[in-house]
Amino acid sequence: MDRAAFIISIDTEMAWGLVHRPDREYRYDSERPDLRRLLTLFDTYDIPATWAVVGHLMLDGCEAIDGVKHPEIVRPSYEWFDGDWFDEDPCSNLDDAPTWYAADLIDEIRSATTAHEIGSHGFSHMIIGDPGCSRETFASELRAAIAAADARGIALRSLIYPRNQIGHQDVLDEHGIIAYRGSRPRTPGTTLWQRLADRLVGSERTAVLPIPEGPRWNLPATIMFDVDSRRLSWRLWVRQVERRLEQAVARRSLFHLWFHPDNLRDNTEVAFAALERLCRAAAVHRDRSDLDVVTMGDLADQLTSATTRS
Repeated sequence: MDRAAFIISIDTEMAWGLVHRPDREYRYDSERPDLRRLLTLFDTYDIPATWAVVGHLMLDGCEAIDGVKHPEIVRPSYEWFDGDWFDEDPCSNLDDAPTWYAADLIDEIRSATTAHEIGSHGFSHMIIGDPGCSRETFASELRAAIAAADARGIALRSLIYPRNQIGHQDVLDEHGIIAYRGSRPRTPGTTLWQRLADRLVGSERTAVLPIPEGPRWNLPATIMFDVDSRRLSWRLWVRQVERRLEQAVARRSLFHLWFHPDNLRDNTEVAFAALERLCRAAAVHRDRSDLDVVTMGDLADQLTSATTRS
């Protein structure tokens, strides 16, 4: 890359994120204010994000057809899940079930001053990399997500795999998806002290680079933004993350920050203060012309164009 790239991707799920998990305690009624606050923060620093949205959230409403919910989607057969995948889908609308439908938020993201990207997080948060999800199942899930986006005038270019369980990447190529968020690369054969140094300040071993995979790009995660799970003070943790950003700038590599809206939940003021520091640091580097602040789709387009020219 000519210079470093900074990406923020946000797994936007609402009720779909935990509906198929037993530990469902998250309060979704606070998510809309948090997402709107994120939009204000990003506008302040002109930071575009890739909002990976569960496709069902884009619907105005839905209903069962001949007693079957979303019959166009081939069901997965997970060993850990009994019943129909759509059993808890309310088949309702935004007014009556606002944590299952979020067309209002999609419109707000698209009308923000900053030019964000709407990406895909599947249609119903299926776990694609699980053996119980066949290629046919994922293809039907992705087709439904694309149809929901098309109905709102959105062309999907990027995908975030639910729970970061990656699989069936060839299906992406058939549906025009040019970028996905891969897992953070591992650094084998390092000592404890090397791993500690990499965690604190980073090194050449931990520089993250985009990975070309035929017509698509794997844009690996660098770090998950989750202040509340850290044992360190949040200021010290953010300083470590800033150092990793500085490493990316120095090595012209990728800094890919990601999170769920519920990662802002436990201590919202601290989380937003920490995120603002990172946005401010990225804006400073961008204004010095040593960092591109881009969406996943835009970076994939840039990389493809550069590869074609070479």
